[in-house]
Amino acid sequence: MANVTRRNFLQAAAVAGGMMGLAGCNAGGSGATSAADPLAAPAADRYPIDPDGEKVEAKWSSETSRKDKWTRVTNPDGGAELGVMDTAKIIQVDGYAFKDLNGNGKLDLYEDWRQSPEDRAKALAESMSAEEILPLMWHNGCTSTTAPLNDDDAASLKAGMRAGVSRAQAAPDNYVEAINWINAVQEECEKSAYGIPYLNSTDQYQNFDIPDNDGLVASMDMDIIRRAAKVQAKVWRATGVRCLLGPQIDISTNPTYCRYSGSASEDPALNRDFARAFITGLQSTFGDDACTDDQGWGKDSILGMAKHYCGAGAVEGGRNDHSDGGKYDVFPGDNFKAHLVPFLDGALNLGSKTGATASIMPNYGIAYDQDQKYGENVGGGFSEMRTSYLRNAGWDGMVTTDWQITGDSEPGAMMKNRVWGVEDLTPDERQLKGLKAGDDQFGGEFDVENLTKAYESLEAEVGADEALARVRDSARRIFTCMNYVDLFDQPYSDREEAQALFEDEANTALGVEAAEKSIVMVKNKGNVISKAGLGDKPRCYIPQALVGGGMFSTTPAKFQLAIDEDVANKYFDVLTDTVGEPTGKAMGGFPGMPVDDNASSDPVYQASDAKMPSDEELAQCKYAILVVDCPTGESSLTTNEDGTVTCTPASLQYRLYTADGDNVRRESIAGNVMGSANGTVWDSQSGGVKENRSHYGQTTICGNESDLDRVIEVRSKLADDAKLILMVQATHPMCFHEIEPYADVILVHFEMSQGVNGVALANIVTGQTEPSGLLPSQQPKDMSEVEGQDEDVPRDMVPYTDSEGNAYDFAFGLNWSGKISDERTKTYGATPLTEPETEVVAS
Repeated sequence: MANVTRRNFLQAAAVAGGMMGLAGCNAGGSGATSAADPLAAPAADRYPIDPDGEKVEAKWSSETSRKDKWTRVTNPDGGAELGVMDTAKIIQVDGYAFKDLNGNGKLDLYEDWRQSPEDRAKALAESMSAEEILPLMWHNGCTSTTAPLNDDDAASLKAGMRAGVSRAQAAPDNYVEAINWINAVQEECEKSAYGIPYLNSTDQYQNFDIPDNDGLVASMDMDIIRRAAKVQAKVWRATGVRCLLGPQIDISTNPTYCRYSGSASEDPALNRDFARAFITGLQSTFGDDACTDDQGWGKDSILGMAKHYCGAGAVEGGRNDHSDGGKYDVFPGDNFKAHLVPFLDGALNLGSKTGATASIMPNYGIAYDQDQKYGENVGGGFSEMRTSYLRNAGWDGMVTTDWQITGDSEPGAMMKNRVWGVEDLTPDERQLKGLKAGDDQFGGEFDVENLTKAYESLEAEVGADEALARVRDSARRIFTCMNYVDLFDQPYSDREEAQALFEDEANTALGVEAAEKSIVMVKNKGNVISKAGLGDKPRCYIPQALVGGGMFSTTPAKFQLAIDEDVANKYFDVLTDTVGEPTGKAMGGFPGMPVDDNASSDPVYQASDAKMPSDEELAQCKYAILVVDCPTGESSLTTNEDGTVTCTPASLQYRLYTADGDNVRRESIAGNVMGSANGTVWDSQSGGVKENRSHYGQTTICGNESDLDRVIEVRSKLADDAKLILMVQATHPMCFHEIEPYADVILVHFEMSQGVNGVALANIVTGQTEPSGLLPSQQPKDMSEVEGQDEDVPRDMVPYTDSEGNAYDFAFGLNWSGKISDERTKTYGATPLTEPETEVVAS
């Protein structure tokens, strides 16, 4: 790295213009900090402050990266680290370095890292006009994640866009590109009038094969959850991410909830504690690997954005709330307040030095009641009542809506915008409603023109002063979040720091540990899994598993041994499948999308490309270790020509399911006004006739019934005394009655974004590690139980009981000695909470 000397620092500053005060005779510096506390912040009325004169000795030092091109400035005494592309942005006050973000040659309060994040944010917000603020009230994203920036992205940044989600998902094979891109974005922002940086966010993805939320929560171990979040946060921040669009902490009280896998569990108390541990791990910087030395906001911190507030886990029909079919959350058990527990008692009360989640994302869905018991029947981003619960609890964080809730959908668009409950309004009217509800950022859009109209309408309603105060409040919250993660001071990323994290063996070891603790053993007939292991290199059939890929993946799915190959070969004489050439096509060209033979992308692997061994070879095996997914029978809604709808049920079983049992609801709780072209919500005041979204009498075919067929086939070809070990990768609860009888051992593990942690599974199977995970949800006895439960009530089903007499209930799991009974099962096995300790107060 090249040094920036005092001489060339002054020359660069002078050339930049507007900074000639650096060479003046102000030898004492006008900040005049206290000798007792050199980092004491000046009084607010001292600003703007002139820079030091040339005779004042610089206390700071700097280096310029040859690879990443930006300059790192280091201040002593615990002062802030700065990052700049243009060194002319650096000014000196009281011997310390600061960034002259607005280029006026002086130190303004918002530029002074000695001030609190909140005071800096307020000072900047109060200096800005509404016209300058409105472009900041969007959380959209760039169209590319490569440098140099394309014209569209550069134009959006010049227009004031300062937040967005990145799909880069930086990993060991692509982090350099991700860092080049985010540094180019920040360089563009550095040139702007106020130097406001870019808040880069990401959807949750995993590095080091750390499990997703539903896997981490199966450990019911808050220490490992906190440590896992900390490691993820460090890697995300090192690669340019300063905000996680998560964690998802909905209580998934409807077992058919299609977004179950992204959430944690169905239990309010468990999700509350998960939220506290995970968000603390994200937001706090720690002085030790054990996460005991909580230093609060610091160099490793990223923002948490708890979602989806609130009630998304109670969606009627289990359908996806990205579509009209999943727009309604229903509460037949009158249990709405339980869905507030993870937010009000968890995310807003971390019990750590950062205090509360920095941000919250309201859900798409309508908390439906025909008499509007839960507020107006509109989506979460438009609900004044639901936001008021947060503000009245004393929380002053940033509200960022879920994606695309204000704009009109493009004609013929496959995915419509989620304007639930406000379909009749225009985009600016929706944005006005969002402003009144308390939204600080609108997700997935950048529509300053309509927001300007919304602001003008607000001015007409409440007056210019109140309207300006309203948007300045949003700017203040946005800037506070940016300050918490040092964006105004040091927005740049360093590839060498990222490389060191990816290569750190301690991070890989943590991934294995977290995965081991997330694996739940629910069956162990005859104690097949034990400390003694499975014998001296027995012959074992282990298939090839198809892993990886995904809509936003940069690499296609691939085959790999179902457990770690090195461990497997150490303990088994392995028999596996023969993998041929890839024969599938990926829909739309995305490597992880469903196979489509008519697509034009390069060939990708599909399950049929792996061929099983012969019957004779299988008959010689003492063990078989098979991997299956839980059943994937999703619900759907189709609008018919006469205005009625046809809904198919979600299915948690492998075989064909027809919803004609006594427990199937004949008439849906929620619905639109039947025949309404714009999706008007039916309620007691709307008039018209409510559409019926019941799936009674309809049939669903499971997408992976072949998984069950293969288990039955392999079982039939094994010797009578051979043992079949079944690994179920679960994304939601399932009915085990069809598959359990064929297995001697069942291990349940949970979806991991980068594939299964094969080392962890191998260690459990071979007796190297004792299983300790516990089920984070009930596994229902059958589909009749699923149909009979209330969408909003946790743990209200009769669980499946297997051949060994074990009920697959919430918080059930086995270890080498049998059923686990410990402090975790005692704590979380208690009766589910029905409301938060925090008082629920609506404005």
